[in-house]
Amino acid sequence: MKKRLIACMIAAAICTSLTACGSQKEQTTPPEDTTITQDAPTGADNTPAGDDSAPTTDQQTPQTPATPLEGVGGDAAPETEAAGEELTDDSIGPVVFTPNERGYSLVYGSNVLHAYFKRLHVIPGDGKMTVRRMSDDTVVEEINLKDTEKCQIAEPDSTFSLVGWENGTHLTIRLSEVPASGESYYVNLEDGAFTSGDGAIRSKAIIDSTSWSFGVAPYGIIPALPDGSDVLVGDVLSADILVRQPAVLAKIENYDENRVRFNDKEFKQDAKLEIKIYQIGEDPFTVTFFDDDDNPLGSITLSYTASMPPQPEEEAPKKSITNL
Repeated sequence: MKKRLIACMIAAAICTSLTACGSQKEQTTPPEDTTITQDAPTGADNTPAGDDSAPTTDQQTPQTPATPLEGVGGDAAPETEAAGEELTDDSIGPVVFTPNERGYSLVYGSNVLHAYFKRLHVIPGDGKMTVRRMSDDTVVEEINLKDTEKCQIAEPDSTFSLVGWENGTHLTIRLSEVPASGESYYVNLEDGAFTSGDGAIRSKAIIDSTSWSFGVAPYGIIPALPDGSDVLVGDVLSADILVRQPAVLAKIENYDENRVRFNDKEFKQDAKLEIKIYQIGEDPFTVTFFDDDDNPLGSITLSYTASMPPQPEEEAPKKSITNL
């Protein structure tokens, strides 16, 4: 029951107004549960010596990674131990990756992954990130984390307090494509994918398929225009709402009715969502999916920035013509 309550809190908590590794914004998919990983002493085989239990975020059952990122992956300690883990001068420290195998799948339609660090001022390093399809190890995308269009710094959210951290760093990674519904993926990171702000501390590599892996749910939302698109006041946008097991209900939440309105606010089956924009500026809204017990499974926040339609050019006044 405690895990379910934590899951509900996190599912409603993850926000999507971000500052890009400098100052950008992004859409996020809130994790329902959270996997905590931490710095752990390593043995000769480079595997951490720790105990495994933590809040969770995605689906399936994790396995011990072969070569964990320092402070990431491997056997995670219980929440209280991870929360109290002291940061050292030779490790990035405890990290939470979402979505992951330990809770629920990425909501279909989202393309944003999250990394929460207990350490402040963690930044992207020069190590590359690779996303692979679980079924055949095919490379889906390779990402330069220093690309500010890909990696973004997000506002802190309730995930930090739920895992017992007073603060930290929240990084998001935006994939080029929306992962396919029903597929599973895993993420590899090269040495130095993340560093401390001064570059003195570098993260170790993740080269296995279990440290950070996730599946994609059948429920979700597929908008006609991608999140973050520029639109005009008066535009009517559309999106496909997919309400599929274990989801039985989708609700439109967290929006300003003076700015944006919808053809409906609750959906119990697949349907077409219509979105009308009424004012200039940013217009975010969240679609949250619920199960039979009215527990939130996950959500997607979309945001569009509206401007006024251009005014038609006025015709120049016609000059009178006089015949001499």
